[in-house]
Amino acid sequence: MKKRWFWLIGIVVAMVGIGVWVNRPVTPPTVKTTALTPTRVEQTVSCNGVVEAVDGVGVFAPVSCCIREVRVAVGQRVKKGDVLIVIDKEATYADTGDIPTQVALAAMKEELTAPEDGIVVEVSAEAGETLPFGTPGALLVRPCDLQVRIAIREKDLRVLREGMRVRISGDGLEQTSYTGKLTEISGTASADSSATIVEGVVIPDEGQTDDSFRLGLSAKATVITSVIEEGYLVPYEAVLADEQGSYIYILQDGRACMRRVENASQVPYGLLLADDFLANATVIMEPEKVMGDGTVVTEAAS
Repeated sequence: MKKRWFWLIGIVVAMVGIGVWVNRPVTPPTVKTTALTPTRVEQTVSCNGVVEAVDGVGVFAPVSCCIREVRVAVGQRVKKGDVLIVIDKEATYADTGDIPTQVALAAMKEELTAPEDGIVVEVSAEAGETLPFGTPGALLVRPCDLQVRIAIREKDLRVLREGMRVRISGDGLEQTSYTGKLTEISGTASADSSATIVEGVVIPDEGQTDDSFRLGLSAKATVITSVIEEGYLVPYEAVLADEQGSYIYILQDGRACMRRVENASQVPYGLLLADDFLANATVIMEPEKVMGDGTVVTEAAS
């Protein structure tokens, strides 16, 4: 008889315990999320290159003349009107008996100045020496004269075309990226120790170059070969699948709402979706924590 009571008491205690467990307060899972924004997916080719000059602006004297002082050096940045070279008129007069030259000397200024803003890339004038007529005392490169010469790998030639848009970046450049255009692809190739390459030229868009563009700096050109699509990029880790297909969870009012994936394009980092309901949506990045459609969840702090 006592054993039966023990069994009955044990059953009651077990049932009470089960009831307490079933009705216990459930802590909502904490999940990571990400806000979806319109995304442009591109196909690109990256090429290494170097900043160089397209052309230069020479600083000339109107006649052969003796140089008294040179105030600039290669690599120096100058502003329009800065004095670059000082002419020794007295020494020049003494060296010439040419009347037309003496007349020109009398009319000219003693100082040769920068005709434009630029970078000094060459200095031919030397103090105490004669600068021949027609020889630039200094050569300047304007910011608009800079370009990036790139090395195109042989395997990339079939997808690159002149006129394609380019993003320019580099460790020494001030901004994250600049825009430009692929203006030239060489008709010949050269081989080095590792690969066959073809040279190309990228011209930065007007107003893109700044003081951080220095001759000889390395740069990377990312050529945009095509735009696949535009839509909302959902990372692969946010996507689940069952017998009916793929689905994701959208966070709405503290609940995980299931949305079936339709009209999706596979891209390198996820699925690109064009559905309008994804505008300003927040997708759950840890869908495996969600028990089902409508599950209450807590959004993890960012």
